[in-house]
Amino acid sequence: MKRLIVELFLITSCIGLAGAQVSGSGTANTIPVWTGKTSLGNSQIIQSGTNVGIGGTSSGARFYVVTSNGSGQSVLGNNTSNSKNTMPVGVAGLSSGLLGVGVYGQANSTTGAAIGTVGITVSPIGIGVEGISDASSGDGGNASGVAGVFNGTSGTGSGVIGISASPKGSGVLGQSINFIGVTGTTSGASGIAGYFDNTAAGTLLVGAVNGTHKFRVDGTGRGFFDGGTQVGGADFAESVAIAAADGRREPGDLLVVDRESTRQLTLATEPYSTLVAGIYSTKPGVLATPHTMAENASNEIPLAIVGIVPCKVSAENGSIMPGDLLVTSSTPGHAMKGTDRSRMLGAVVGKALEPLSEGKGVIQVLVTLQ
Repeated sequence: MKRLIVELFLITSCIGLAGAQVSGSGTANTIPVWTGKTSLGNSQIIQSGTNVGIGGTSSGARFYVVTSNGSGQSVLGNNTSNSKNTMPVGVAGLSSGLLGVGVYGQANSTTGAAIGTVGITVSPIGIGVEGISDASSGDGGNASGVAGVFNGTSGTGSGVIGISASPKGSGVLGQSINFIGVTGTTSGASGIAGYFDNTAAGTLLVGAVNGTHKFRVDGTGRGFFDGGTQVGGADFAESVAIAAADGRREPGDLLVVDRESTRQLTLATEPYSTLVAGIYSTKPGVLATPHTMAENASNEIPLAIVGIVPCKVSAENGSIMPGDLLVTSSTPGHAMKGTDRSRMLGAVVGKALEPLSEGKGVIQVLVTLQ
């Protein structure tokens, strides 16, 4: 009996102590925190259903963190390992979805220079942000280490920005073992797939093979190519204005100097004209112009002055054979075979490379003004 009384006393004491040990009040769905040795209060951790948040919750996130610290981080992952054989990870984001994203950074400010994701390294050979694709197949954006997307319909935003302050560092580095190191693509009619801007007016672009420079484009737009250049056209042409009164003009037309204006051409209409200037180029390999890229020269055409181009010809002075010297004719914009040697000095536009037995046609001509 005495033992039973002792046990009842101990139980009653424990119940009383338990009721007196913890005090305080809390808010539903908030994880409690000890505010004292015997008191509880609200923590910053909130649980709403299966979602947990610090500073708030989001219906679309299992874990959500909010901070108003102007210079701090919402989430900081810090791995202090000094391992040289493994890859210690500060923060890892994994996704198994077919269109999943492992790590996603978003800046919601509509002004300023907000950045969705920043990668920083202080190591001389470190990498701020590295994207790796382990896919064994796919191409372009289908299997990419890093993909940057700018969905804005205005402004000057960028999908990916790379900045380096090192004298020999790279803002963006693209490497490929077997194919393309860097690819630029645009689907806009006025878009630019690749843009290079040297604000110090230095070199714009350098191409190298195993570290040896092979071509360079300087700040004035001049190109230097150790192996020469190869273009798709077959002639050298100069951009020259043409008289508006000539009406419709087209490639292959034979043109002469317009004496009624300065640096302007007009359609050839007289035989053996010493004003002959060249042929309206069909597809110039090189087009020289006194204008900059930003200037619009809508009234100018490419005048072929050296090379091989199609030319309108007439057999009005006899059949044309390869090698015949060609001069202006009475047929507007057409050349003919030159036969009067006394009138050919300064009137020859070139040599025929194809025959024309009769009528009018278009043949290949080697432009050799003489």
